Amino acid sequence: MEKEIDYRIGQKVIATIEIEDKGQDFIELDVLENGVILGNSVMFSRGKLSLLGIGKNNGMEYQDFKEFSTMKKWELKGLIIYLKNTGEEDPLPWKARTLNYKVVGVNKAEKPNRFINN
Repeated sequence: MEKEIDYRIGQKVIATIEIEDKGQDFIELDVLENGVILGNSVMFSRGKLSLLGIGKNNGMEYQDFKEFSTMKKWELKGLIIYLKNTGEEDPLPWKARTLNYKVVGVNKAEKPNRFINN
């Protein structure tokens, strides 16, 4: 059996994304410096998903992870999160899965490492 890689080890949180509350068990998602997304939900608990980019649902106004990670100020309100499986090659944005809850805000991490040690 192949050992699962823990992509959270040695990483720091670079930003916290707030998304619309639609009665889900996650409202905030932490983004690590390698793109891994962590949150309260089982979906985000073990570093299996990473941020491919953020943009409009039609692919316009799209910023890939590299652009996102170097932004000094995030003006991404109303956009959606494009996801990929961590450790896989980056798919083209229109072939990626999306988290269909709009971004409400993106902030510097105020509670870093809260999901890393779980």
